[in-house]
Amino acid sequence: MGGLRRKYSTGIINIRSILQIVIIASLLALAAIVVSTTILALVRFGSSVLLSDQWTDFDYTRRLAEGGLRFADLFDQHNEHRIFFPRLIFFLDYLVANNTNTVDLVFNVLIVAGTLFSILSLYRKLEKDRGVYLGFAAIGTAILFSLSQRENFLWGFQVQFFGAVAAAAGAFLAFAVSVERARRGEAATGPRCLAYLLVLVDTYTLSNGILAAFLLIPMALALRAGRATVLATLGWALLLAVSYFLNFHPVQGHSPYLYSLTHPLDYLGYLSGYLGNLVTCLGMAEPLRSRAAILLGATGLLLTLAALARSLRTWDEAPARVALLALILFVLGTAMLTALGRITFGMEQAFSGRYVTPVSAFWVAHICYWVPLRRLRDGLGQGLALAGSVMVAGLLLCAAKGHLQGWREAANQALTAAQARDAILSSVHDEAVYRTLFPVAEVIDRHVPFMRDHHLSVFANPDNRLLGQTPDWLGPASTNPCIGAFDVVSLLSSSGGELSLGATGWAWEQAGGKAVARLLFTDAAGRVIGYAGGGWPRPDVRLAIPAVRSGAVGWTGFLKAAPATVVRAYALLPGHRACMVGEKIMPSDNSRLVPLSSLGAAIPISSAPAVSGGWSKDGQNAAAGPLPLDDVVYGSWSGADGNIGELRVGPFTADHSRIAFPMVTGPHAENQVAVLLDAETNVELRRYPLFNSPTWTGVELQLPEAAVGKAVVLEFRDQGTGWGEWSAVGGLHEVPSDNPTP
Repeated sequence: MGGLRRKYSTGIINIRSILQIVIIASLLALAAIVVSTTILALVRFGSSVLLSDQWTDFDYTRRLAEGGLRFADLFDQHNEHRIFFPRLIFFLDYLVANNTNTVDLVFNVLIVAGTLFSILSLYRKLEKDRGVYLGFAAIGTAILFSLSQRENFLWGFQVQFFGAVAAAAGAFLAFAVSVERARRGEAATGPRCLAYLLVLVDTYTLSNGILAAFLLIPMALALRAGRATVLATLGWALLLAVSYFLNFHPVQGHSPYLYSLTHPLDYLGYLSGYLGNLVTCLGMAEPLRSRAAILLGATGLLLTLAALARSLRTWDEAPARVALLALILFVLGTAMLTALGRITFGMEQAFSGRYVTPVSAFWVAHICYWVPLRRLRDGLGQGLALAGSVMVAGLLLCAAKGHLQGWREAANQALTAAQARDAILSSVHDEAVYRTLFPVAEVIDRHVPFMRDHHLSVFANPDNRLLGQTPDWLGPASTNPCIGAFDVVSLLSSSGGELSLGATGWAWEQAGGKAVARLLFTDAAGRVIGYAGGGWPRPDVRLAIPAVRSGAVGWTGFLKAAPATVVRAYALLPGHRACMVGEKIMPSDNSRLVPLSSLGAAIPISSAPAVSGGWSKDGQNAAAGPLPLDDVVYGSWSGADGNIGELRVGPFTADHSRIAFPMVTGPHAENQVAVLLDAETNVELRRYPLFNSPTWTGVELQLPEAAVGKAVVLEFRDQGTGWGEWSAVGGLHEVPSDNPTP
């Protein structure tokens, strides 16, 4: 019987060992996948386009390039921050990588790796079981590298958000090592000076970094580092604070601190939501999302209080555990400061992706603090271990779900950045597109010429500097390896006889079996006049053409061209090869899109419009919605894209040289035209191709001199039978005299 028991017991132990190995191996594999795909996301979706605050901070790079930068300038405030050390990284990106964000994004990964190294080094000092250490180290890696922090990983400017956490973690690790060495009678000056240096870096990386310097003081007290060390640490923290707040000016627009004092429950809710923002990656709807985040954050607050009470009760904690607690308190202090300044912005502000970075470190530090304290010998210990395991599993689930969501968001962000890149490269000022980069387009316009002249940012790639040139390698190949279409051209503006246009289409490289990534536009002489980028969703193409094996074969771009000229679209292939995708005649500059609000009084017309074919009253597709004016609407859709026909408006007398009307079209407007006719002879006076406009907008027409003061008819013709080929219009309107001439 004893032998059977031993065999049975041995069998259970073997099963447990195998299960432990499988779990650890799975967690390590998950961590490796998260890290590798995060790096892949940076390579695949990282953009050389400057984003948001980078445009204003680029002033310092310009001063550096022009020789006008002073050392003191590096300490200038950026909002409430003094980002001295991040600016050094930005300058390195300028010097090494021509402001393409390459250095910035590499530093993002390296800094997160530094944070992970610091936390796991502290954890290794506490954890005795190698297998348990590997498992939870893998969990911590997956959380810290999750693309739930996509906003920080893919934005070069965010080295400061990663850097603030990494510098604090490194400082606490170095200080703990210095105490350990002093206790062993070894030299402790080196790691202690490193800790002081890192809190200096933290202070001048992000405003909350000053907290790290002051947290070294209770660390020194709790670890009984000695009076001299405590005083030196206190003096250094005060010196950093004085230097930081010297000539400091408050930032306008933040929440008044009095609000938090008078609304303590709101403050506590915001603070808890901040610390629990990892759960927002699960995609829950409101109010469940906010409640879940507040619940998780409140749990984190209780765990922090428990850890703090434990340390205050024993006053005999290991230096590594005190360092982990300091990191937890650092993030808590960061959350408290953020709540003070942003509570009136709403809970959504606490859920911002940029704040997932410190919160991820907060929870990984908690895991590494509590796991080595596990007790499995009694029921209470086993119950707490089970509850902790469930929480850790939930955090890992949030990281994994956030990673997948972050990948999708990164792909969409890359398309938006590429669209802005092509507008800049094409010298087309599209206000809406520019605002995806920075809310004030004039700031972009101010810096773009400098970037072009110095080959910076999007202009670093020689192929992005072809505007106005005629490359000898650009031309149709003997056998065209591409299929595609040049679908829609939309007029954005006109000036000096030149049109600024947006264009869309699709392209597929048959030999490579993939969607085309970049395109160029040329005029009839082969001169490059614009750029386009691929990867946009066009599932209709894949359904219609079996040879196309991707739903992301769409492209969108910008160009400048003379009215009524032929423009060709070329797909760029590796090795400076190209294939023509299509060509299209540009619209005339006799018409332009204008806001509905700019339409003047209705032009009186004695008779109702004459309709034929598919035109009917309120005949627009339901997707267009109703016209937000009192005009009677006629549309050519009337139930089917294939409907064609004419809408004849008039006769009316053209008293002025310009008229306008509201219009909406289907996704394809290339076969939609308006024709101005002499009412008496029915002779065509001018033809106006309609612009693609999926939402209601105004169209302003410049009339020929021969039409002014005479009776004319405006005939709208739908000549397209394909998908999305329809249009709808309202009544005719006068153009106020203060409207600028096209």
